[in-house]
Amino acid sequence: MQIEANVSREGVLTAKVPDRYRGQHVRIQIEECASPSSSQWQALSAMLDEIDAADIPRRSHREILETLNLFREST
Repeated sequence: MQIEANVSREGVLTAKVPDRYRGQHVRIQIEECASPSSSQWQALSAMLDEIDAADIPRRSHREILETLNLFREST
């Protein structure tokens, strides 16, 4: 889960989290928003969301192997 937060000049972190985390111990990892890895992760996450939204039919391992074998035989 990725949550954005504000940090005051005094160093106080303020973030709104889902209700299920109230009263829980959580770990916070800080990444600077301007870092290249952060923007790369956001781009990758957006692509994965698009793939999930495409609703591509899933195939089993066996179905994939059969398709590969047919492709090899046809070339």
